[in-house]
Amino acid sequence: MTSKYLVKFYFVTLMIGAVITTAISLVTEYDTVTRYLFEGQFGDFFAGFIFLIGYGLLIATVSQVVFYIYLFIHPLGMGIFRKLWPYVQLLLIMYAVFDLFYLRFRQVGIDHGSTWSFIWVPIIIVLAGIGFAYYKNKITAGNVFVSSLFFMIFMTSLTLLPFISVEDTAWIYRSVFTVILTNAYQLIRLPKYIEDSKKEKEARGRITKSDINEQKRAKLKKEADEKRQREERQIKAREKMGYKNKTRPAKNKKN
Repeated sequence: MTSKYLVKFYFVTLMIGAVITTAISLVTEYDTVTRYLFEGQFGDFFAGFIFLIGYGLLIATVSQVVFYIYLFIHPLGMGIFRKLWPYVQLLLIMYAVFDLFYLRFRQVGIDHGSTWSFIWVPIIIVLAGIGFAYYKNKITAGNVFVSSLFFMIFMTSLTLLPFISVEDTAWIYRSVFTVILTNAYQLIRLPKYIEDSKKEKEARGRITKSDINEQKRAKLKKEADEKRQREERQIKAREKMGYKNKTRPAKNKKN
């Protein structure tokens, strides 16, 4: 991806985080922010409004950092665990779900006598993770459901852990939905930015080192596939020839 589309991807995610945080907070924090607008206390309202925007930008930035960490962890896991990597991700997802429910119920909910006021948090994370992972898998050529689910549940849980372990529900409202939606946006829209960047480079006739390396990898992959197909044809031919050689003496003996 070129720097132009990388910057665009970054700032669009920031704007989404700021808008979602501000919109939700203006509803859930009416007494501390929104009421000042209707009471004519514009100074206090704009101070709270600017704080909400800044907090949304911060949450979106944290979300992007976690997304880039995921982009590093995923290929690393594939290289280390290979075919076992999907199963390792499933184990981590189950641990994240258990951790979400256990922390919310045991450490926050039960200890403060407000279990049911926190139960919706892990439920929303799990349901949103499954929904966005299913959609991502549906619009992608390969099977990416497990990896998408891993990001939307496990990585999102890690991001939200500091925010959902507090008693103040205002922090929860202004954090949970923002992280989920910014993560979903990055997961679903990143391929589109990469595709647009590639088209722009092709239109300009611009070739970078990464493009050359990608072309080399594609060429090597094609050669490896052709070699494998030749070997499979040779094996089939040898097996067929061996079968004919075995049946020929039996026919001669019968004759």
